[in-house]
Amino acid sequence: ILRVRNLGHLTGHRSYYLLGAGAELEEALVKYSLAKILREGFKCISVPDAVRPVVFEACGMNTSGLHTQVYHLHPDRHSELCLTGTSEISMAGYYMNRILEHCDLPQKLAAVSRCYRAETAHTAEARGLYRVHQFTKVEMFAVTRNNIESDQIHQQFLTIQKQLFSGLGLHFRVLDMPSEELGAPAYRKFDIEAWMPGRDTYGEISSTSNCTDYQSRRLNIKYRDKSNSEHFVGTVNGTACAVPRMIIAILETYQQEDGSVEIPLALQSYMRGQAVITKPTRKPLHFTRF
Repeated sequence: ILRVRNLGHLTGHRSYYLLGAGAELEEALVKYSLAKILREGFKCISVPDAVRPVVFEACGMNTSGLHTQVYHLHPDRHSELCLTGTSEISMAGYYMNRILEHCDLPQKLAAVSRCYRAETAHTAEARGLYRVHQFTKVEMFAVTRNNIESDQIHQQFLTIQKQLFSGLGLHFRVLDMPSEELGAPAYRKFDIEAWMPGRDTYGEISSTSNCTDYQSRRLNIKYRDKSNSEHFVGTVNGTACAVPRMIIAILETYQQEDGSVEIPLALQSYMRGQAVITKPTRKPLHFTRF
């Protein structure tokens, strides 16, 4: 169901193929996550994967320098684009240079997108699914009226994440990140790490950040209050499902002694009722000469 080796002639390291039940598991995770967050009042949005560097920089992400994780596209000399590493960037850009009415806030969006990251660091995580160049992710994003509302929605995002992962039977912990781990945009950030038996440690599967008005000041996103005064909005983001790491946690948590993997009950309806991924039997290959 998974191929991560012998890809040098195709994609190089940090890439993968999902086949059969592996590909179905990816689709099931996306549908399960999206169904949950849409019930929480989010509006679904489909976003572009290629965005101008100015939007990245406004969101607090560097597009240049030695350790940038951003891929650059150069269609021509005058239209440089970058591939997004998270749909947060495209969703924030959706509101760029807009003035919203206070009665229309808060707004909560949910996007399913492909994410692209250079992952330039050379670590032991280079093999397998943990750090890859391209993956599917379900992301939550919100614009708010004030810091109180941002805090409330930030807590709502965290609650949704915990419900999603509890629903899959994963063992996880929530980290309230210290200031030195926040990065430039975040006022407060929670990371969620799931136990991954194959790694014999916890691995990050999700995060949610309250960015207050850091991004909106740079993107010029405002709202007009009842007295017709204009204020910068707050922004909140959170990962509902980063597919490769969720697959790691599920395969390692639910693997049986015979190599089969039980499918979490919450995902079975999205996998044609399949309850177990069985270890495939190897058959001899027969080649035909053309």
